[in-house]
Amino acid sequence: MQPNQTTTLTTATAIQELVDEFRDRTLPAEKWTHEAHLTTAVWFLANHPKNEAICYLRSGIISYNVSVGGQNTPTGGYHETITLFWIEIIDRFVREHPDLKLPELCNAFLSSDFASKDLPMRYYSRELLFSTRARAVWVEPDLEEL
Repeated sequence: MQPNQTTTLTTATAIQELVDEFRDRTLPAEKWTHEAHLTTAVWFLANHPKNEAICYLRSGIISYNVSVGGQNTPTGGYHETITLFWIEIIDRFVREHPDLKLPELCNAFLSSDFASKDLPMRYYSRELLFSTRARAVWVEPDLEEL
């Protein structure tokens, strides 16, 4: 896997502003990038137990999508398997780096191979990952164990 080439280095203030705008649903849609998704998940997993972070992220993404004019349907919007996949990857990273402060933790994750947009495709076939079932509920990977 190639090292992540699209890193976003950030500060504690920038992270908090991103999370606040996500939670308030005031984040402009063009700023809701892959890196913003990951940074938001790092924040929730660093500040809440995993099961609580899952609830906050799931409900937050669904609400945010609607707030920017998106829809959550069987073919678009919120994706349960992709969300839980990233939560698992990020949670492992957070637990492996307990001494890093939030900005360093986000920067380390975003500049790691684990932040690659293509990472889910190492574990899932395209057919399975983009199925309606995988969008609606968690499905186990079919290519490599998580």
